[in-house]
Amino acid sequence: MQKQLLVFTDLDGTLLDHHSYSYEAALPMINKLEALNIPVIPVTSKTRAELLQLRDELKNSHPFIVENGAAVFIPQGYFPEQPEGTEIIDDYWVYASSATREYWRELLADLQNKYPDQMTYFSVMGDEGVQKSTGLSAQNAKLANTREFSEPVMWLGDEDQKDAFKKELMYQGVWILEGGRFMHLSDGCDKGKALLWLADIYAKYQSDKEVHTIALGDSHNDVAMLDVCDEPIIIRSPTKHPPQLTRHETYVVSSACGPEGWDQTLTRVLARFGM
Repeated sequence: MQKQLLVFTDLDGTLLDHHSYSYEAALPMINKLEALNIPVIPVTSKTRAELLQLRDELKNSHPFIVENGAAVFIPQGYFPEQPEGTEIIDDYWVYASSATREYWRELLADLQNKYPDQMTYFSVMGDEGVQKSTGLSAQNAKLANTREFSEPVMWLGDEDQKDAFKKELMYQGVWILEGGRFMHLSDGCDKGKALLWLADIYAKYQSDKEVHTIALGDSHNDVAMLDVCDEPIIIRSPTKHPPQLTRHETYVVSSACGPEGWDQTLTRVLARFGM
């Protein structure tokens, strides 16, 4: 049976250069994948608003996964029918596996009374605070603060206080994923679960082909999708050690960083499939 390859990719530090956020080195491969009808599916901690601009630049019309797996956005009409379990938001079929941002804001507002000087979060920080803490431009900070399914938390206290804070959240059934500067809270969603859900939808409408999932990422918050895909690829980072996978015994680590490594490893994958 022929295979339908699906490329699920992290953005910052993977498809986008860690320092410059450029995707230039990956552009020839992006174009080749599009010509071969191989979808490139962004899987990111970014918001929908942040991602739409990049998709336009790349002329990418495929589904995408936002806010660390909280929601899958599928352009309406992409599949023959609306997938079960999705709702219509604007021009998309959306599969949300997290509570809304309002839920997380209410939960954190209650906790801030207990930890008043130890934590803050995007809604409290405002666009200007997000800009200062992330180094983003004013416009990009505004887009990053346009969240729909999550609320990033910045910890300001000491480690003992942080441990107590995390235990209180976990007691309430909250999952915590720590990124570089922020904690991301969820009710069990992650990049891996979102990948599997979307891969199943592709498989439903690709009865003549076997779906083969490839995932590329560079950091700890990519482990969930790297663990569950058919073919995990770790993109080397200039600033940190490769993440440790738990379910895959064999995987590829690129020799180059960022988009150069992205192009390098996918070139080898396509060659193996005779493409």
